[in-house]
Amino acid sequence: MTSSAFERTSPRDRETLDRLLAAAGAGRVLIRGATVISMDPAVGDLPRGDILIEGSRIEAIGSDLGAAASQGQAVVVEAAGCIAIPGLVDAHRHCWQTQMRRLLADAGIAEYNDFFHFQLGPVYRPEDMYLGTKLAALGAVDSGVTCVLDFSHNMRTPAYSDSVVEAWKDSGLRSVVASCPPLGGEWDQSWRRDFARVREEHFPSDDGLVTLRMAFMARAIPEIQGDVCLSVEGIREARELGIGVTVDGVIGPEVSAHIKELGGALGPDVTWIHCGDLDREAWKILVETGGKVVLAVTSDQQLAIAGSIAPIQDVLDAGLRPGLSVDVECSLTTDMFTQMQVVLNVQRMLAGNRAAAGEEEAPAPISVRDALEFATIASAKANGVWDRCGSLTPGKEADLVLIDAEAINNFPLNNAIATVVLGSDARNVDTVFVAGRPMKWGGGLLAGDDAALRRQVVESRDRLLGEIGRGLDVTGPAVSGFEVAGLAPDGKR
Repeated sequence: MTSSAFERTSPRDRETLDRLLAAAGAGRVLIRGATVISMDPAVGDLPRGDILIEGSRIEAIGSDLGAAASQGQAVVVEAAGCIAIPGLVDAHRHCWQTQMRRLLADAGIAEYNDFFHFQLGPVYRPEDMYLGTKLAALGAVDSGVTCVLDFSHNMRTPAYSDSVVEAWKDSGLRSVVASCPPLGGEWDQSWRRDFARVREEHFPSDDGLVTLRMAFMARAIPEIQGDVCLSVEGIREARELGIGVTVDGVIGPEVSAHIKELGGALGPDVTWIHCGDLDREAWKILVETGGKVVLAVTSDQQLAIAGSIAPIQDVLDAGLRPGLSVDVECSLTTDMFTQMQVVLNVQRMLAGNRAAAGEEEAPAPISVRDALEFATIASAKANGVWDRCGSLTPGKEADLVLIDAEAINNFPLNNAIATVVLGSDARNVDTVFVAGRPMKWGGGLLAGDDAALRRQVVESRDRLLGEIGRGLDVTGPAVSGFEVAGLAPDGKR
């Protein structure tokens, strides 16, 4: 058997990795010879360039930084044949549910809500929260995501909150814990008064890899009331603690009315997720108050949320730039490449359809750069971490990804951004740095994915399903929510 005629120009050798690990994020690192897509207009993009990292931060970006690196005896990472991009940022994922990946493949939103919030959520234990969250973190970093907003809406006791925070700190990934009380089932009603304890005990400052936001649901689901719903009091409490607010379930006329009621209490520290079927006045308030918007494009389509068409054009017409999110792995993909591809395809499809119908004011199609901006810059702003990630900018944390542009599905490299957005998937994520520390190297995760975790995840899944009397048939038809929850097709029992 002859060797391949095609040789990688940037092998990930073990010696370099050992030196990086020994530096423990405190030394100098030179990423050399990559195609650099910085997403920072002041830095620009480089067909071939270097990125110099000092400790956890980006020191410089330029066409040749070899001299500067040699002064500090930098560890050199050869990156010819790779595209360097900012780490992708997921602005909304429910990580505690990850044991149930793709279990609800054919479910709708009513069935999802019933299954997770009124059946399964109440039988979760703190250790199940930890395992689901840890697994989600590993899947994220494996696919080039360096920051996740974890909308964790199953905080039944203080122990649940502690387990989620512990999982993220153990993961080494940049994360924003958006803590929210449960939507259904019994819980100890301590979340509101315990939040200040979580802030003081786990987040005495905001300069760590893991940060905190207060999370609420919009007034969209009749069964959800009380502390779970966004209120003026909740916004005020978050501001007193110096943290932002993220709101999920922002869908429909009831939520439009809710936004109008809140009015002047809103501000740029509030992020809104989904935003389907809002009226013009609600959009005007979001814009005037500086709110950030996060789309869950595949979620809206797959789970039939708000007419199954994500409000991409509504966001753009309002003059906003949306962040992107995975939402629920129980029904959807793990990666952000899919989110970029779908938001691009759907917006261009709808815009093109309007133009083909002769509409004079049909919107312009977005570009591949727009899609990458949504998954980096806009998502970082929505998560409240734009000051530290979302672009390759000197002074920011060194959260970056090397995409293999010489893999057979990407070669030859003709357009770097299009290769990232349209050509790549998780297998092309060669190397990942978070705050200057390597998390993935040569296509493999460096920590966390071990036999013990895999065994514990399976045990957790089996116990949880057993608690609600549910078996598992991995080769059967994709499970619908109607089968799981025992609901009629209209979502009623």
